[in-house]
Amino acid sequence: MSKSAVTIVAIALLSAGSAVASPAHVRVAGPLQAQPAAAAPATGSVKAGALVDVVARKGFWAQVRGGGGTGWLKLSRLSLDKGGGAGEIAALASGRMGTGNVVSASGGRGLDAADLTGATPDNAAVAALSSASESAAAQFAAAGNLKARSIAYLRAK
Repeated sequence: MSKSAVTIVAIALLSAGSAVASPAHVRVAGPLQAQPAAAAPATGSVKAGALVDVVARKGFWAQVRGGGGTGWLKLSRLSLDKGGGAGEIAALASGRMGTGNVVSASGGRGLDAADLTGATPDNAAVAALSSASESAAAQFAAAGNLKARSIAYLRAK
């Protein structure tokens, strides 16, 4: 097979997933954004419960069609239906793929650059954490049946 044929097949395979729309229901009514950013202009709006098709995704955003127009919604505003490629989007939204996986959240869901640059620290919350005692932490852990684990540091290469 020639190099150009391999390239064409690879492009077709990569774009096949984005060509299939996945059904979803809108959980939270609100505006459709022109771009995957909270500050982007609205292109329309959707009502809670509206059926939409997810036609593309970018980070924690989904481009949808239906329910009053086409635009971008945060994944957290959608209830993804079974079937199609929705499982992949649900895995992106939750961080889980398959079963029995441990998930770590980055804390960046739904945040964009403007949210991060405009953020201010919660000094009262930091002070409350700083004043927490070791005995209070031990009581919390005991109440939740949590157990201490020792984890070795990884050595830098």
